[in-house]
Amino acid sequence: MAQFDIEGRIAQLRTRMRKESVDAFLALRSLNVQYLTGFDNIADASDPHAVLVTMDALRFMTDARYLEVAQRQAQQSAQQSTQQPTSNSFWKVDDAQGKTLEESFVKTWNLASFDTIALEDTVSHRRFTIIIAAVSGSTKIAPAKKWVEDIRRTKDALELERIAAAASIGDKAFPLICEYIKPGLSEREVALELEFTLRHLGGDALAFPCIVASGKAGSFPHAVPGDRQIQAGDLVTLDFGVNYKGYCSDMTRTVFVGGGGAQPSDRQRLVYETVRTAQEAGLAAIRAERSGKEIDAVARAVIEEAGFGEYFLHGLGHGVGMHVHELPGVSKHSSAALPEHSVVTCEPGIYIAGELGVRIEDLVVVEKDGCRNLSTSPKELLIV
Repeated sequence: MAQFDIEGRIAQLRTRMRKESVDAFLALRSLNVQYLTGFDNIADASDPHAVLVTMDALRFMTDARYLEVAQRQAQQSAQQSTQQPTSNSFWKVDDAQGKTLEESFVKTWNLASFDTIALEDTVSHRRFTIIIAAVSGSTKIAPAKKWVEDIRRTKDALELERIAAAASIGDKAFPLICEYIKPGLSEREVALELEFTLRHLGGDALAFPCIVASGKAGSFPHAVPGDRQIQAGDLVTLDFGVNYKGYCSDMTRTVFVGGGGAQPSDRQRLVYETVRTAQEAGLAAIRAERSGKEIDAVARAVIEEAGFGEYFLHGLGHGVGMHVHELPGVSKHSSAALPEHSVVTCEPGIYIAGELGVRIEDLVVVEKDGCRNLSTSPKELLIV
């Protein structure tokens, strides 16, 4: 059974700490806390947890709502580990004893005893001022910009397993929502049905609000489903994903709505096939150690050569993992190489204001000599 490589994650973080000459790292962002500990079922948008990583200890703090589940999972991790009981790769779970989480960890962990603490640069100003006041100038606070997010770029076996399961839910939902769509339904009705279907098939939550964009609204890349009734002859873009056991999926398909014998126009087919060709070119270009910028350029060239370059309004893709948008990037601004076992989208699009929009998106695992596509839904222009 696959397990999270927590020891490997901590080893990478400690290497960064040595490089930056800090003796402690403090994380407060919920997703990063969950990533570093490997604890499931602790995700919370209010960020009620904290972790402290030093060279010889790992400390986790939470409140009563999550204390029991964290203690249980910490014990299970220790039992399953091949490390010795004295290893510095085991989490000690502390109960928040103060009035606030901040009051608790600054005292329990004696933050003022450290020379330099690396603190996530996304921390709120309120928390930052509390920490600064607690160390009273005796400790230097260094901003840690995307330290954990950089490690999160590469996925371990269990992460890939969960992302693949999330992608599978999307693929199962796609033919069902295609059967549901018909002229007269509103975008909002389709979005609600799609959300229900994704949850019914096993999604723990949506990875993001479903996008259903019909007709002229398709020119908005992140359109919000409204009361517009879908009509025969419309192209409809469906962009959706689920969160499954803490990991996300993301896929997009654009379909044509028939009814009364309606068939795609030459213009609609041209735009669609241009996007599909660009997407295939992008997929073929993805491989480890190639930069996101290089991959984006391959797909973008197809669209530009077809005369639609000005209508490709965003990057080719983005990383997906615990969050639906994370590192690495795949755009003309992404100079970093894609690491092996990262997960990214490939989603070119053409958006012509006041007319139509088309986007096709797959989710892939980056491999040494190419990519493994987790999205299996058909990509020919479907008439629903």
